[in-house]
Amino acid sequence: MWYHSLKEIVMDRNTFIEKVKGKLDELDNEFDQLQVKADKAGEDVRHKWETRKLELKEKREELAARLEEVRNDSNTRWEDVKDSVEKTWDSTLDGLKDIKNSLFK
Repeated sequence: MWYHSLKEIVMDRNTFIEKVKGKLDELDNEFDQLQVKADKAGEDVRHKWETRKLELKEKREELAARLEEVRNDSNTRWEDVKDSVEKTWDSTLDGLKDIKNSLFK
């Protein structure tokens, strides 16, 4: 599921990279589903969704950029980059959960 912390599922660098790629795909699917709900909702919810969606898309892009760092960085720094990716993922999840709870009850 898209809402699991990366810390719960990560073992090594290659596994981490594959899991993050999968989570990004799941996150994109979740955005699409929420967009459909927002399109069917009232004007106020749609406006709030568009504002919040932009925030989450920025976090998603940050996560993708950090994934590239993991792919391209030396093994000596990979743990630091991994920690950064995990924090970004957790922040993105928190934002998405907040949106779902506040806009799509």
